[in-house]
Amino acid sequence: MTNSKILPDQNDLEVFRENYSPTIKLSDLKRNYDYDMDKFVKYSSTTKISPDPVALAAFLTHAYHALEKGLAMEIPREGFGVAKILPTIAAILELERLGHSDFATQGARGMLRSYVDFHYAHELEIPAEIRNELLSFVNKMQGKKYPGGSYMLTLKELKEATNFNYERFIQARSSVRHFTGEPVSPDVVRNAVSQSIKAPRTCNRETRRVYAAYEPEMRDLLLSYQSGNRGFGNKLGVVLLVTVDLRQFDIVGERNQGWVDGGLFAMSLVYALHAAGLGTCMLNWSEDCDKDQQLREAFNIPNNEIVITLIGVGHIPEQVDVTASPAPDVNKVLLNVTSKGK
Repeated sequence: MTNSKILPDQNDLEVFRENYSPTIKLSDLKRNYDYDMDKFVKYSSTTKISPDPVALAAFLTHAYHALEKGLAMEIPREGFGVAKILPTIAAILELERLGHSDFATQGARGMLRSYVDFHYAHELEIPAEIRNELLSFVNKMQGKKYPGGSYMLTLKELKEATNFNYERFIQARSSVRHFTGEPVSPDVVRNAVSQSIKAPRTCNRETRRVYAAYEPEMRDLLLSYQSGNRGFGNKLGVVLLVTVDLRQFDIVGERNQGWVDGGLFAMSLVYALHAAGLGTCMLNWSEDCDKDQQLREAFNIPNNEIVITLIGVGHIPEQVDVTASPAPDVNKVLLNVTSKGK
């Protein structure tokens, strides 16, 4: 009778885990963190104010959004956000001088007009220290329409917009790995991206970017840099690459914000594509700095952008198998806040 081992033991498990996700040296881990930090230091305005117009537009959006939030408060106070007024005007004028008039300058102009209108409508005094400059700037906009400020949202409108079975909608979405191979219309992708722009982002700054690969040759080349699409990537109708622009961040507390904003956007994009009747699969970009740089060089992704994820998109057949992926009980996820000593 032989003494053979039937089930793996703890030592086997350690080997299995090491083979599955090999550990690396601390120096290699540091090199990868340094790679991310170097980009943030170079392209954000954390250690040095960037002269890039994109960074200035981000500063402007940050400033005027603070004023927008003041208008949206239940009880706005007289002269709120006064410290943001002159910097907002200065940034608008400089961006327009540089030929960079876009949604940021237009939104800021609309915000300043709304600020004045709000004070007039409520018979409030505009603070003396900014009154002349603000009124002079706003009066020159007579006859021109600009977005920005605030608008009224009613409970009735909200209920009408959410009058559908959301539980069924989200439960019907799964990562799909079986596609028909039909091309995906660029118009459908454009509409989904347009809808996803509404996703929350830090102080309303537009940092998100989407690169689309429709042609089979370009799609396959892009997918060759990502190992999680084997067996179905060749039937995707389009592959999307989501990135975030680091030039629009300016404080150390935002060092990881790009991943947050990009993740929120990517999930919103997946839901928009799901609503359009398409199948999607998140193709994570959990790669080291060497692979990341190879991708950038192959597809001209600017170094000031961080790669968040790839998304495979395609048409699905009449029936498709998806992973069950059991989820934890909600009580494992939802916890009450506690404080020390209580």
